[in-house]
Amino acid sequence: VSSGINAEYGEFQTFQHYFKRINLSLGEDPSRMEWVADQLSNVPFFPYLDIPYCVLMAVFLRENKDSVKFAVNYPIASLVILVLYVQANVICVHILLGLPLVACLDGAYDTLSAVICWWLVFFCPGDLFFKAYQNIIPLQFVIRVVCEARHARLVMIACQEGHQYYPNHLTIIILCGLVDGCSGRLMMSLDRKIRGECAAENDGDFELKQVSEVTKASLVLAVFYSLIITGLAPISPNVGVLCGSLFMVALLLNNIILGRHDPFVPLQNVFWKVACSKHQKIE
Repeated sequence: VSSGINAEYGEFQTFQHYFKRINLSLGEDPSRMEWVADQLSNVPFFPYLDIPYCVLMAVFLRENKDSVKFAVNYPIASLVILVLYVQANVICVHILLGLPLVACLDGAYDTLSAVICWWLVFFCPGDLFFKAYQNIIPLQFVIRVVCEARHARLVMIACQEGHQYYPNHLTIIILCGLVDGCSGRLMMSLDRKIRGECAAENDGDFELKQVSEVTKASLVLAVFYSLIITGLAPISPNVGVLCGSLFMVALLLNNIILGRHDPFVPLQNVFWKVACSKHQKIE
């Protein structure tokens, strides 16, 4: 009996040992968290981040009304729109900072990825690629998660670029991150000008009139990153990007699992009631 008890006690100690190791790997050890953040920040954009984003944007265009008809009749216009969506962050931030727009073509792989993904989504023989994307739900989820991590990382890069030209100027740094994060939404206005009725129908009104969840989340990231860059928050930029990626993935899971489309609405309502005089909408 005593030998059985000792064996069970030994197994319990082994379980405790592995449980402690799991706790360390989950972030109790700051050096482990730094290592994970460094590894994620060193992942190259091409092909691991850029190609999933190009696929997601091409599918977004394909799912709009008469998108295939528009792509067949006006292939160059359809391709240019996809490239504008892919390069929207660089275009918007460079306009804000007064930098040359041609820099968006600096990465040849971005444009090449957009061309290949556009062909696969719209003109793949038998429409195999688009059908596979629609039928493989785990693939859709993985692509969405990768794109959210890319989003968080690009907002940090935009904040760092704003800090490079305007050191310690919080307003400009936050504005650069915000514009980078919501650049795809801002580009929808130009999309409507080009495609007309074929453009996205369910994307709300003009972004400045009807602020989307993406813009609100980008503002949160931009404020958080600006505090890190200016030294007001004792966190390294890589750890900040890791936290931002987890934040964006949490919002994605909130939308998918709980079906809530905008978790910022309750905070808006509280702020509106406390800090502002609430009036009824005037018809």
